[in-house]
Amino acid sequence: MTLRIVVPDGPLRGPSLELLAAAGAVEGITSLAAADLPSYLLLGAADVGLVAKDVLLERASGLCELLDLRFGGAALVFAIAPGAAARAHRLGRLRIATRHPVLTRAYFAAQGIHVAVVEVAGSLERAAADGLADGVVALVDAPPHAAPDDPTDAAPGGLTDAARARIAGLTVEGVVATSTVRLVCGRGARVLHTAELGALVARLRDLTVT
Repeated sequence: MTLRIVVPDGPLRGPSLELLAAAGAVEGITSLAAADLPSYLLLGAADVGLVAKDVLLERASGLCELLDLRFGGAALVFAIAPGAAARAHRLGRLRIATRHPVLTRAYFAAQGIHVAVVEVAGSLERAAADGLADGVVALVDAPPHAAPDDPTDAAPGGLTDAARARIAGLTVEGVVATSTVRLVCGRGARVLHTAELGALVARLRDLTVT
């Protein structure tokens, strides 16, 4: 039986399809918006998917993580605008623009810092520059080796040059989470397609683990 595989649209689509092709999986593949992948897997509309870890942390619970595919390295960083710290001290809280509200709230709550989270669909850096927010929690590129499961091991120095250019003018204060693309499935698929999933995991592991 052919597994129903979902992959993210956007920059991760090409590398995802290339890796699956190398593993011999070329049928039953659908490209979807990255944020929609967990719902397809949780509700059984797909059997297995390639999903970025930040999406899993932000949107999904109940999915089974099968393998770290070791590409698509990224870091979710907290960066603050010039003068924002003094303004936040005066107002008693920080205003943070992000597309990751769940992870952002959890990060600051763990530090005992009160923040107002502003969800922004467009440019986060523009939100900070225009005074909408004091800082941002933004996903930026990082080499895969700089994105371990423990974000405390991922220093801002591990960001790529493109990532540094994107947040130019903001000061990186911390790493909220790190991300690489993971192979994941729903609990039902893990029971119904044990053999097929096991074979796919084995082929992908041979291609990604050095």
